[in-house]
Amino acid sequence: MQSARLTIAALIVMLASTSVDASDPKKTALQEHYVLDRFRVFYTNDGNGAVTQDDVDKSGVPDQVENVARQIWAAHHLYCNVLNFPDPFESERYKGVTCIQVSLRDRNEMGGGNGIAFSSSQRARLIPEGKKEDRALVIAIASQVDPLNNVTPAHELFHLIQYGATYFKNPWYLEGLARWSEHGLGRDGIGDIKYSQQGPWPQNNQQFQQMVKMKYDAEYILWNPIAASTDRDGLLTDQMLGEELLSLQYCDGTPVLRDRLLQGSEVMREILIELGKQDDIAFEELKYEKWTAENQRAPGNAPYLYKGIMDALRRHVSDVGPYEIPNPDRSTTGEATTKEK
Repeated sequence: MQSARLTIAALIVMLASTSVDASDPKKTALQEHYVLDRFRVFYTNDGNGAVTQDDVDKSGVPDQVENVARQIWAAHHLYCNVLNFPDPFESERYKGVTCIQVSLRDRNEMGGGNGIAFSSSQRARLIPEGKKEDRALVIAIASQVDPLNNVTPAHELFHLIQYGATYFKNPWYLEGLARWSEHGLGRDGIGDIKYSQQGPWPQNNQQFQQMVKMKYDAEYILWNPIAASTDRDGLLTDQMLGEELLSLQYCDGTPVLRDRLLQGSEVMREILIELGKQDDIAFEELKYEKWTAENQRAPGNAPYLYKGIMDALRRHVSDVGPYEIPNPDRSTTGEATTKEK
């Protein structure tokens, strides 16, 4: 994948369009935009959802806008270029996608959260730097988010990586794994671990049933333990990262990569690849006609997700036991079964 140099890819265009970048007329029109490589940030300087106007680097663009763009660029470069995670720009699902649009708007206009990543591609907003045939993936970030202290932009970018790899959207997978990914740009290493790194793997059925009801907290009992059990070091070396990512800073000079530690990247990449295979199997065995929003989050997906996770983990941890998916005709609860070795 080609990546333009940051020094020439960052372009500023003011008052490019007065159209609202969403179909809801109640949302604030985001009339300003900033382009960094394939990432386009739309924002407003006035009224509801206005970004902070600090401009420490005197670039003419609010620091908050530049910092969001840099964090998202760094997350994509780290995961897709350095660590070789499935790239949404190259996925079968998103053929023709040429850019990622990021809307900065008041959180009350986006359901009250800090960020949303949308899984459907759409026609890109027309801007002078683009082409009329451009297609985009879309992220919304709350204008209250300060990227210097919050990795929500990177979290939402990782969701696009997940969407490009598999149709599964069960929250314990979608949010738990995305929370693990935050450690790539954040500080303080891997974070909390609330299940033994030594297992046993697979977890017993009671633990499995508790986990599949979780969202973000699944990070602590599944994703972080897997990461720590397969990767004791997690150091992102100078050679791996390259000068462009190593030298990338926020507008105040703070490095975008805070601690250069990320345990488990290899196994997590393999898990996403396995899940891309398992969703094909689930689609047939669960007799789905389409990957509707309901089907993407259906409890019956859980055993297929977990099998993909255990199959990838087994290549790194020798004592991972066998795992079976229950017959979908007999079980629709998502219950999984394990066998003693």
